[in-house]
Amino acid sequence: MRVLARSRESEGAPRTASGPLPLRVRISALTALAAAAVYCLCCLAYNAPDSPAKDRVKGPVTALMNPVFWQDWQLFGPTPGNSDDLIYLRVRMTLPGSGQTVESSPVEIEQAIDRSPRDFRLNPTKLPGVLLAFDADANRYAGIANKLQKLPAAEREAARKRLDEQFKPNFEEMQRFFSVQAKTLYPGARIGAVQATFKTRPIVPFSARYAVPKPSQHEHGVLATSWLTYIPGVAE
Repeated sequence: MRVLARSRESEGAPRTASGPLPLRVRISALTALAAAAVYCLCCLAYNAPDSPAKDRVKGPVTALMNPVFWQDWQLFGPTPGNSDDLIYLRVRMTLPGSGQTVESSPVEIEQAIDRSPRDFRLNPTKLPGVLLAFDADANRYAGIANKLQKLPAAEREAARKRLDEQFKPNFEEMQRFFSVQAKTLYPGARIGAVQATFKTRPIVPFSARYAVPKPSQHEHGVLATSWLTYIPGVAE
């Protein structure tokens, strides 16, 4: 009877060949399953088409997915990119010693940042994603601005002001980021303003990668910002 009672008591607990699973193992397994279930649900919501239901959960889902699980799936898409994005930065600064105010030559900054994840592959920086967002903002702004040119002349000014107001937060982010880059490029100068020019350049087809002479790659301008006031302290 004692043996029978003991076996009934242990019927509900998971068992191994040597006996019931320890409590800490069961708790760990349930925790892992719960985390996997939450992740799968977030993936479904993150990749679902836009809808009112998605809008209600978009905030917490994005907060989980973006900093940890964000990926650029364009590499695996049916239509991979066929051009390189380029950002040229100019700096208006006062040189130390002479006190002369000058404007630097354009310096391309995006390609080096795009390659920076290779420097530490175990925990690569996601800084290229910031420039990817800036490129998207610049293309969107330029596309809308071009459409505004088709409006009647009397309506263009008001439409342009609305467009600038819509993209104001985007350009404020650019202003802070490019201020940091300017300080990195010219650490000893007294910087007054920064300007960024967005361009694209066709990618050489794989079949022509080793062609002689090398195929020409003509750059195409997308957008040039106005001179943005340098924000001191953001590089610290």
